[in-house]
Parts: sequence; structure tokens; C-alpha cells
Amino acid sequence: MCHTDVHVWQDGFYLGEGKHFRYSERPGFTLPIIMGHETSGTVYSFGGDADPGDVKVGDNVVVYPWVGCENCQACATGNANYCKGPLKYIGPVVDGGYSEYVSVPHPRYLVKVPEGLSMDVAAVLACGGLTAYNGVTTVQPTVEKLSKFRERCTLLIVGPGGLGLWAVKLAKHVLPQGTRVVCADVDAAKLKIAKDNGCDDIILWDREADVATTVAATRAVCTDGVDAAIDFVNSSKTFANIQGCLEKCGIHAVVGLFGGGGTIPLPTFALQQKQVVGVHVGGLHQFRELLDLVAHKQIPAPPLEHHPLEHTWDVLQALQAGKVEGRAVFHMNKT
Repeated sequence: MCHTDVHVWQDGFYLGEGKHFRYSERPGFTLPIIMGHETSGTVYSFGGDADPGDVKVGDNVVVYPWVGCENCQACATGNANYCKGPLKYIGPVVDGGYSEYVSVPHPRYLVKVPEGLSMDVAAVLACGGLTAYNGVTTVQPTVEKLSKFRERCTLLIVGPGGLGLWAVKLAKHVLPQGTRVVCADVDAAKLKIAKDNGCDDIILWDREADVATTVAATRAVCTDGVDAAIDFVNSSKTFANIQGCLEKCGIHAVVGLFGGGGTIPLPTFALQQKQVVGVHVGGLHQFRELLDLVAHKQIPAPPLEHHPLEHTWDVLQALQAGKVEGRAVFHMNKT
């Protein structure tokens, strides 16, 4: 279960300035819908004239759910995340994985689960893991460049939940050796989990503090400032906090969909050569890379909670309330 399921249930999220994103207004979205876009399972059958390629009935696979229009060059080359639409995302837009069977429009969206990788870990890589991987690889060129001129670069991860914990683990394998990984959150329990999962330092942000106070507290830990930041919350306040900590030539990747707006001082932003970039999931090629990386390096998953599918509604409520640690995984119980 991903926080996107909460957004689908609540029909979108706040964009700031009184504006909202509505799933119900997206082309192709109709109710009722079966949610669930992080799905692994066993191939049951191929329909009609489908060319299975290297996948056969009985294979253990994980679904790449980010299906585009299927008619453009981006989709044809495995880069559906660049497709302008209409999008046919499996789970958020068309029926997804909270069911015994799920229909996938083309075999290319089925990726074999590598040897040594469990089915539950493979499933959570389809969105949470892939988005975190895309975030880390997006800031990677900047960190690699700045590492030539800095004694040590610092990556700030805001929001070490299911995605943020993957970012902590992947950063240790992708970014230059010695990169310092720091996590910030308003929840002390989540920060403890982040520390247990490999981050170097943690910062407890006070929910009620103003931006100046939070920036000062962050700089007290990140003594040389922040060279790269990945924001898995992405609210008006987290945006401002990060902008106050970002060093010259730093990069700020916005990922979360909490909502709101942000401002930046344009002249100094140009003079200091900073970057702000949006990150959302990743391409099919990245997904295959990620599966191979996690399997080959035996990167352990963040904490996983396991539930029967019948408990979906209860877990959705818990996720909305921030009570899920790591990722919730559902199992189909067959008789």
C-alpha cells in the first residue's frame, strides 16, 4: 500500500493557492476502481495475440504499473513516465492489484523477479522503491560533481517513511563513498527507524517552529550545509526549510505530494546556481536496474508489515493517520 492510495481515496491533493488535483477529473478514471499499484504475482495466462517474450505462464513477476498511452515514442522505448497521456496507470487509474487477478496490457510491463529477491520486496519496489531510486539518481550527478570540491557532501532526506527509508539505503550504494546521509522528520519514532536503517544523523523538526528556527537547528547538524535534498513530504514548510539549508550549487528534489506552494528569491537562486527538480516514479529501464541492484547487493527492505487482503480498509486508515512504519504488504489467501 502506497500513500497514493490515500490520495485516490480522497480524490486528490491540495496544490496551494486554493487549487486541488482531482483524480476524478483525469481522463480514463472511473469509479468503482480497484486500487493497488505495487503488485507481484504469478503469470496466469496470456490473452489473444500477446507476445510473451521471455515471460511464461508460472513465472514470478512484478508489475511495472506506470503505463502511458502506449502509442507514443516514450511508451514504445520503455519511458512511459515521460508520456503526456492519457495515462493508464495500473492501480491509480485503471484496476490494480488489490484482487486475486490483475490484467496487464502488455508483457513488457511484467518483470521477472530476480533470484534471491522475495516477492514482497519486489512488490514494494514498483513505486516506493522506484521513486526513491529516481530521486537518488536525480541528485547523483550534482553530488558527484560537488564531491570533487567538498571534503564531504551531505544529502538531506526529509520524511523517512516507506520511500525515504529506501532512499537512505539506495544512497549508500549509489552516491559517492563518504556521502553523509541525514534524515529530518517531525516524528521521533520514524527518525529512530531511519537511524536503525543506516542514516548517519537525524534531525527532529519541531512542527510548531518557524522556518528560521528549523533552518538553524538543521545547520547545527549539517555543519557544512546541505548539498542535495530529497523531500518525500513536499509541503510549503518543508520546501522553505530545505531552501534555507541548501548550499551553493545544491540540488533540491521534490517528491512528496503533501501539497501547498513555495517561493524562492530568484536573483540569489541564479547567483548561487541552485536547482529545484520534480521527481516522480521512473522508467521501465530504471525499474529493471533497481531490481537487479537490490537483488545483487542484497539490500534489505525497510520494515514491512504483512496483512491479509481483507484488512485493506483498516490499513488505509492507519496509513492516512501516519501509523504505518515502513510499508504495508497484503497477501491473497487462497483456499
